[in-house]
Amino acid sequence: MKEKFISTLNYFNLIWALILTASSIYYYEFQRIPFYLFFISYFLEFVVERKWATIQFDKKKLYFSVLALFFLLAFFYHSYSTPEKYFDSLITRRIAILGFAIIGFFGVNNKFKLSYFLNTFIISSILAILFLIFYRIGIVEFLSNPNRSVLFTTERVICINRHMEFNLFLNISLVSIWYILTKSWTRTHWLKKTFYITCAFIFTYILIISEGRSGFQTGIILVAIFIFLEIWKRNKKLGIIVALVAPVLLIVAIKHQQRMTDTDIKIEPRIYLWKAALSLIKEKPIFGYGVNEAQVQFDTARVKYQTTQFAEYWKYKVRILHAHNQYLQTTLEFGIVGLLILLFLYTYPIFIADSNRTLLSIFFIIPCAYQSIFDVFITGVNYATIFCVLMLCILSMENNIVERGAIKNK
Repeated sequence: MKEKFISTLNYFNLIWALILTASSIYYYEFQRIPFYLFFISYFLEFVVERKWATIQFDKKKLYFSVLALFFLLAFFYHSYSTPEKYFDSLITRRIAILGFAIIGFFGVNNKFKLSYFLNTFIISSILAILFLIFYRIGIVEFLSNPNRSVLFTTERVICINRHMEFNLFLNISLVSIWYILTKSWTRTHWLKKTFYITCAFIFTYILIISEGRSGFQTGIILVAIFIFLEIWKRNKKLGIIVALVAPVLLIVAIKHQQRMTDTDIKIEPRIYLWKAALSLIKEKPIFGYGVNEAQVQFDTARVKYQTTQFAEYWKYKVRILHAHNQYLQTTLEFGIVGLLILLFLYTYPIFIADSNRTLLSIFFIIPCAYQSIFDVFITGVNYATIFCVLMLCILSMENNIVERGAIKNK
């Protein structure tokens, strides 16, 4: 009876983990219920299974301990006697980091399988795209309208999410497709192969017509790498030719992206945000300001650098404006010490993942690390959940895609 109850609880936790993963492509308000139910179900599982009783410290637990430390750094700087304007809001945005760090440390249940989550990324992406094209826009209108990029962008912003989060999800889905097919090609039914390949073409096309630059660049680079790897496995001479030609084609493609003109780059507001952040980092480079004081100082510093146009645009906005760069934001808050911890979180999984997930970890981390140049990532309310789910995929779940006996732990 107890075993049946535990099994039911395990499946309940798995289901909410998958729903949370699927909902991560949408705005945060769509994630709230899955978010809370996932963590509540894990807490119940934690208590019933007495997970603390079987802990053995290893490299993976070290990783999740550092992830928890990254969250807790904020409290080292916190003033408990003086009210802080931004502290509560900024900590709330990052709470997923602590929750997933605890889950990663104590482990997920044995119902969690890698293929479930990779397929969830893929299916969520294709359903979101089909919803926009067939229901919101109309397939005839989409195909016939020369401004389909504008149409798609408008409806996506209304119904799904900003281009940064949406395109990241598509890139993760591309990685998931590549990994599933490259690891199980001979065991995959032709209908599934057709589905995956069709999805890959659709995701790549949506990235090409997207107004997002970083997502587009990451996507075409990932696709180029996947093509090279598959050609290299079959014909090394042809692979060398592809490796020589591909960079030229990539540069041409990137230059022709709709928002890569000289004018777009000159008026890019991130440039002045980065200058403001750097001006503050120079004052406290080692330990930073802490999350609250960093935001207070940044609000003042950015006024010195922002354009008149952007100052007018931002006058009536109440949203917190950060450095739009995770590396600068972390250094601003916690100095070089914090930056080193962040780099550890981005690189260490590559070295401790089992041998069949090394490339998967690299290709999952590439979009995360690159996107971190243009937005806050691990400390962003949407990104934190996606990043932490990826880390569980790399480090904590059973790999049921690779045949048993082929997995070697490091």
